[in-house]
Amino acid sequence: MRITQSMIIENFNRNLAQNLKRLADINDNISAQRRIRRPSDDPVGAAMALKIRRQLSAIGQYNSNAKDALTWLKDTETALTNAGNILQRLSELTVQAANGTLTAEERQKILYEVRELKDQLLQEANSTSVNRYIFGGYITDKPPFYVDEDTGKIEHNNPVGTIEYNLGHSERIPVNMIGSEVFEDIFNAVEDLENALDKDLADEISGNILENIKKSLDTILKYRAQIGARSNRLEATVARLDADEIDSLDLLNSVEGIDLAKMITELKMEESIYRASLAVGARIIQPTLVDFLR
Repeated sequence: MRITQSMIIENFNRNLAQNLKRLADINDNISAQRRIRRPSDDPVGAAMALKIRRQLSAIGQYNSNAKDALTWLKDTETALTNAGNILQRLSELTVQAANGTLTAEERQKILYEVRELKDQLLQEANSTSVNRYIFGGYITDKPPFYVDEDTGKIEHNNPVGTIEYNLGHSERIPVNMIGSEVFEDIFNAVEDLENALDKDLADEISGNILENIKKSLDTILKYRAQIGARSNRLEATVARLDADEIDSLDLLNSVEGIDLAKMITELKMEESIYRASLAVGARIIQPTLVDFLR
């Protein structure tokens, strides 16, 4: 087979183009810090990387849900803590008002403070978390409690519904407390105290009313304990999800990431090959017909 000059040049150009492509691919991989930029680079690896990315997306959503739920529970804990402090003060006032030596005027002074505390308690029962009423059940855009204009009593809007957050496959956690279950008996006890003070009924204050105020404190403590248990579970879930995210990122890097030191070595080697090819090509292509006629 006769080897012509054009065949030599064509073969040289083809090899040079392949060398340039390898250089470009290595440069692109180093720039992207990934060895798989197209499915054709590694079909099996690309499929695995896609699966891991889907898993990372799910982990991110679960983590976001858990942190949102934690915010809700922390705001609920704050409201219940404040309500407990109010009830503690109401308990002290109730004991003070039960003293049979107090005059009607002195009980009226206590009544003024009790009314202020009742208003504060109403504010806590209508607490929000990120502009959502936390004790309103499914109805998060309207306050669950209000003052009836005719009777002056605090009423509720029949809040119902458990709000749950999805934290993983078949893992959900409720975050809300139903306002009527938490506060209805508490408001009844406070309003009974208010009426007894208004009518100067010392005996009633020292009896059932004092007992009901103490029960109200126990109610707040019970729900705070539930909130604490759920918060602990959520904090553990966030820690687990953070660890899962790190593990998945490491796995993704092992599938489609690059060994930077190795890639730089390959780049330098390909650059050397390219320069050598150019030098050899210049010597091969340089001769002309005049050179052969000498």
